[in-house]
This record gives sequence, structure tokens and C-alpha cells, in this order.
Amino acid sequence: MLWRLYDSATAGLLAALAASMFGIAIVNALLRYLFDNPLVWGEEISRYCMVWGTLVGVALAYRMGAHVSITILTELVPQSLQTAWRVVCHLLVLAVAAMLWRSGSVLTGLLGAIQAPSSGIRMSYVYLSLEVGAVMLAIEAGRLLYADIRLLARRRPR
Repeated sequence: MLWRLYDSATAGLLAALAASMFGIAIVNALLRYLFDNPLVWGEEISRYCMVWGTLVGVALAYRMGAHVSITILTELVPQSLQTAWRVVCHLLVLAVAAMLWRSGSVLTGLLGAIQAPSSGIRMSYVYLSLEVGAVMLAIEAGRLLYADIRLLARRRPR
């Protein structure tokens, strides 16, 4: 139940970000070309929605196995070790998520008080996307890691 709610909320957040990005861009283009009076903040907010959407989308794509991947190493691993190989990969993704979170928190601390030029919002709201995206990626990697460890434990003879 909790995971279904989390999955729906994540997909809903991504859909809202995409709709906002698209809607603002379309309205801004129409205002620019039809009335020669675009929204001053339109491009900037649309870009920030894209950044947030990208980082939320990374977690969703990881959950669904939809990231582009180079499978040369995976194909070399024997079928009997594929689950163990995925465990290693999930652990590496957790390490990347930790580095992304750390980078985001440093960036937010250093530059978060700066205001965006056209919208005036604090950049900490934009940089927070790195930390949120990293936590969401870690959640997804943790879920998949747990599932693969359980799969390995069931295969082990007792």
C-alpha cells in the first residue's frame, strides 16, 4: 500500500513537472509571437521544471529498468550470477546517489541564497532537486537491492 502510494506520487510529480514545463513554454511562445510580450520568467521557470523533472525521472527510470545501458559486462556474467551482479550494480547506484546528494547539499549551501534573475526565486529551490533526486534514486535502488537479495537468499541451499 505504501509503495503504491509512493509510486503514484512520484509519477504524479513527474507528470505535473512535465505539464508545467510544457504549459509555460507554450504560453510563453504564444505570448511572444502573437503579442510580442512574453512572460519575463517563463523560460527560467520552464527550465527549472525540466531540471526537477530530469532528476525525478532518473529515479523512475531506474525503477522501471528504462535507463540506457551498456550491457557488454552484463552479458559476460554467467546467467547463474546475474542476480549477484545486479546487487553489485544497485550498490554502485547507491554510492552515486550518495555523491549526488552530497554535491547537491554543498551547492545549496554555497549558492542557495542567490536569487534567480527573472523570477526572483531562491536558487536553493532549484538545487534542492539534486538532493531530492538523489534520495529518490537511493529509495529505488534500495527497493531493487532488497528484492534481489531476497531472490539470492531463496536460491541458496539450506
